[in-house]
Amino acid sequence: MTDSTMTEEDSTPQAVLVVGGGQGIGLETTKSILSLSCTAKVVAFGLHFDSSVDFLREHYPDRLWTVQGDVRVAGERKTALRVCEKEMKAIDTLVYTAGVITPIERIENLKMEDVKAAFDVNVFGCMAMCQLCLPALRRSRVANFTNAAYGKVLILSSACDADINYHGWMPYCTTKAALTRFIQMLAHEEPLLTVQGVYPKLTRTKMPEDVIAGKYRGVMADHEIERFRVWNEIGDEMVEPAVWCGEAVGKLAVGLYQGGRSGETLYYDEHVPKKIVGT
Repeated sequence: MTDSTMTEEDSTPQAVLVVGGGQGIGLETTKSILSLSCTAKVVAFGLHFDSSVDFLREHYPDRLWTVQGDVRVAGERKTALRVCEKEMKAIDTLVYTAGVITPIERIENLKMEDVKAAFDVNVFGCMAMCQLCLPALRRSRVANFTNAAYGKVLILSSACDADINYHGWMPYCTTKAALTRFIQMLAHEEPLLTVQGVYPKLTRTKMPEDVIAGKYRGVMADHEIERFRVWNEIGDEMVEPAVWCGEAVGKLAVGLYQGGRSGETLYYDEHVPKKIVGT
């Protein structure tokens, strides 16, 4: 276990790129990294930014930069990389939290362009960002071989990748299945790096809001919609605040926890358990 908050004055601050870092779990991850480490620098790249990001920029003027852009667009991905090079001089850690849950529609009514758009964000955007960051991540790992935070890729997937099924969720589930397999293959091809997949649990973000509100009645089965309604009424125990997963991902990002094996996708509280076995 490496405590990145214990740094020497002459050490180079850790440089973290958080894709999707402006809202939801991505925003909570950005906050977590900045609060856990007194030196780490973050570039948050994404299409949408919560209003609270303005406060964060004011509070961390020399440690946080934002790039508003679309991960599906090659030029905007490269802009994010240029900002990292200019402001942080490196990319030590890549965190990919961007994702879309739509379209939610049964197969007979699906528009293939909408499905392709989901793959562009959930899968191809992630693959492209990893490809762009590879040289910097390799250099970082070689230069900081004993620090678990450096040369690390963290990718948020979903337990819908294999065993969870809802009517109308075929596009989302298949993108996450592809993403989890990509995590395994990237780790296999890049043994120098640490590549970890993270499963959030059902989280109170913009993604499931419409599902909870029953927008997809007639697409999802009635009992599935009722399940979400009941879970929402139970509260945080079933629909978690984004900060729970975001804090754990932040701990992985700064090296406070080593997490699972490279290529493995685990729930966030398996990577970062509240109690370590044997203690």
